[in-house]
Amino acid sequence: METPLQLLGISGGVDKVGICSIVVPFHVATLSEAISYTPGLDGISLPAVSRSFRQSEEGGYEVSITLEGLQKESTEKVFEIDASMSEEPIKTHPKFEDLKKQFGWDESLGTFSEYLPGDTSSGGLSSGSQNGSARKKSKLYGTESWLVAGALYRVSYSSTSVPSSIFTGIGTVQSPPSINKFNLPPLGKRNWLKLAPKVRMRGNCIEITLEYMLSGPLGWFTEIYSVAQLGETGGNNSGS
Repeated sequence: METPLQLLGISGGVDKVGICSIVVPFHVATLSEAISYTPGLDGISLPAVSRSFRQSEEGGYEVSITLEGLQKESTEKVFEIDASMSEEPIKTHPKFEDLKKQFGWDESLGTFSEYLPGDTSSGGLSSGSQNGSARKKSKLYGTESWLVAGALYRVSYSSTSVPSSIFTGIGTVQSPPSINKFNLPPLGKRNWLKLAPKVRMRGNCIEITLEYMLSGPLGWFTEIYSVAQLGETGGNNSGS
């Protein structure tokens, strides 16, 4: 039986959290070997996570196998803020009560009134007349929503095991780790909510992403977001 032959052209890289991926090309004689054979690389102890192969015109099979994982423990962490704008109900505006007094509010329609409250001016009768005087239309008539700045804060890193701390305090108000690195302006009442983590096996290691969501201008209400959603009571302000 022909001995499997490693070919030239090894490729790969190391990502931002230290996880290494290596693609190794080689040639084997049989389909069984194409499915199961894994070459050994000097000084490399990464497991095979995927492979592709095709039958060669000269006979046998050309195989590319991907090795992935941590070759050595990594302390690298990636911090990022993904800022965005989203449409929210106008009732969430911090000055909604003032706007309602100034422009009027039609509760049945869920929008600002067509005419300004108690405002009259001289003029003939119209569909918006009151006591023979035409009322001024509200410029906010029909407004139901407004654009609100938001953000997701992510911390990504790799580990050889899953720390239990990543599941602590999910759904509670927390200060994200190292958030001061971004020199954000004062947030007022805004605060951060810890979301469920993302955990993915990568060969011999785990890729972990922690996420925190920025609240709207009124903040996440601690009356609602004070109990963790995996059985704990109270939040964990460490952000770990």
